[in-house]
Amino acid sequence: MRPNNKKRVSQGFWADLFGRLPFVGAFLIMSVLAGTMFFNADGLPLYFDMRENRQYMIEQIQQLEYMNVAMQEDIRRIQSDPHRLEELARDRLGMVRKGEKVYQFVEPSPSSITAQRS
Repeated sequence: MRPNNKKRVSQGFWADLFGRLPFVGAFLIMSVLAGTMFFNADGLPLYFDMRENRQYMIEQIQQLEYMNVAMQEDIRRIQSDPHRLEELARDRLGMVRKGEKVYQFVEPSPSSITAQRS
């Protein structure tokens, strides 16, 4: 195969300009689009914010899944273990068994202490 040794013949300034116009126009349009993508608020800054937000959401989902498993285990224990049910009734609802005596210690308020000293 022989190399092509033909030289390009110039057809004049205007003909060369119009011949390159599609390439120059495409380059300008691509430059504007790239600049918009990189420097617009909806471009790369938004992309990086969304990536950071995505990582935060993944961590939140993992925490919620862990809490969900713990709650399901607690529900299973409440349904099958009467001691756990009694513990919740005493702690959260303040319930007592029939015949039990409840002693409640109340600390005096600061105003009643100063009233007694006067």
